[in-house]
Amino acid sequence: MICSARRFFLGAASALTLALGAFPVTAAAQQSFDFAVWYSDRDYYAPMTTNWAKKVEEITEGRVKIKLHYSGSLVPAKDTVAAVRNGSVGGGTTSISFLAGIVRELSYMEPFFWISAEAKAGQEMMDKLTPPSRKLMEDKGMALMFGLPSSGLLTACRKDHVKAVGDWKGKKVRAAGRLQGMQLSAVGASPVAIDPGELYIALQNGTVDCTMFLANLALSGKIYEVAPNVTYWNDGANSSFYYLNLDQWKKVAPADQTKILEMSDKLAKEWAVEQITMQQQAAKDLEKAGANVFYPTRAQIDEHKKAMASVWPEIDKMVGATGKVFSDTITKN
Repeated sequence: MICSARRFFLGAASALTLALGAFPVTAAAQQSFDFAVWYSDRDYYAPMTTNWAKKVEEITEGRVKIKLHYSGSLVPAKDTVAAVRNGSVGGGTTSISFLAGIVRELSYMEPFFWISAEAKAGQEMMDKLTPPSRKLMEDKGMALMFGLPSSGLLTACRKDHVKAVGDWKGKKVRAAGRLQGMQLSAVGASPVAIDPGELYIALQNGTVDCTMFLANLALSGKIYEVAPNVTYWNDGANSSFYYLNLDQWKKVAPADQTKILEMSDKLAKEWAVEQITMQQQAAKDLEKAGANVFYPTRAQIDEHKKAMASVWPEIDKMVGATGKVFSDTITKN
């Protein structure tokens, strides 16, 4: 009787094992992030963003997927931070100007001329600033994947070029944030805040006379069609951050989190070099597209940089001691 019962138990156990083999009890959870990208898929930044998303899926063997939505089709740039924080969107990218009001220490990466167009400078700064930025972003409900330095700052105007400091006076100029607005006011311009997606029409209608932008964005957004007089400043403004909703990020396995962040940091370091050449090419392509591009001398660039430098002590006062690592890294370089 006992042997019969034992045989029945073993037979049942074997059947259960076979069943479980066909239908595993534990399967790796898959996390998918809808990711808002405000620029278009024809922008110079797009291949890098697409490559990053592809690598995320590859290194996690499909457990984590980033679904990119270009051209503000998911949410516009001005709404991306709020949407990611509240979880209605899994992730997104914006310039620092959209984040500085929430994570004030990041304000140092918004102004015009915050970083020179040198590969070494970009790599060293992001090495120092990414770790503290990640901690600050987490405190606000966002997981920073990587940050990109910037170069390729330009001014595009409807009627004439900005060459000397005095040329700013009386012009209505689109700025990406309050700090850039302070810089424009310092040289006599009237700053106007406009979402990137509305910029073309604003220039076309004369709502603004000029815009500050990066070369790649002016090219992909066809800004040269309505503001053909371009001054290419070369140096950087308004770093870009790529981030995910923190609660959703926490559902990703720790081992996959580590892989993703290591890959993202490596990619960002490579891109810090590549984006400089990319922006310079974008300026040339603007010329080919019909823009009248003026290339100022280093002395002329430094003249404008000095005229707008009053923004730095204002940021120091606004941010306080918690921004020391950013201040020391950026304003002392």
